[in-house]
Amino acid sequence: MIRERALKAVLILVGLLFSAGVYPLTMFLSREPALAMMLSLYVTLGIFLLLAVRNPSANRSLIAFTAWSSFAHAAVMGCRHIRK
Repeated sequence: MIRERALKAVLILVGLLFSAGVYPLTMFLSREPALAMMLSLYVTLGIFLLLAVRNPSANRSLIAFTAWSSFAHAAVMGCRHIRK
């Protein structure tokens, strides 16, 4: 019960953080196409995470994808900064 409530809270927090990328997306839409594409993916993922709050157990694959893709993105960006 406590784990599910904590999971729902994390889903709401991450979903809102990802969805907050709508505003920067409007600024980078014409200037940086690659950044705009990444932000659009995160905004979409945030919306689906907010929808997944209703029934997290039925959306386990979405939650797992979010976690693993975020780790992969962090690893790639971390390696990129180490090289510079």
